[in-house]
Amino acid sequence: MNKKPIIENYIEINGKDVLMDSLPEEKRREISVIIQDRMMESIGFKRVSSEYGEEELT
Repeated sequence: MNKKPIIENYIEINGKDVLMDSLPEEKRREISVIIQDRMMESIGFKRVSSEYGEEELT
C-alpha cells in the first residue's frame, strides 16, 4: 500500500512555528489575506476598496 504524503502548513508568529490548522478560522483568513497581499505587492498589485465596498487587487 502507498501512503499519501501529509502536508502541514506552518507559519511563524512571534518567533514560534504555529500549525495553520491549529488557528481559528478567522485568524487563518486574516493571515491568508496578508500573505496574498504581500505576494501580489511584490509584482506590482495593491488591494483597494471598490465603490461597492468589496476589496480587490488592481
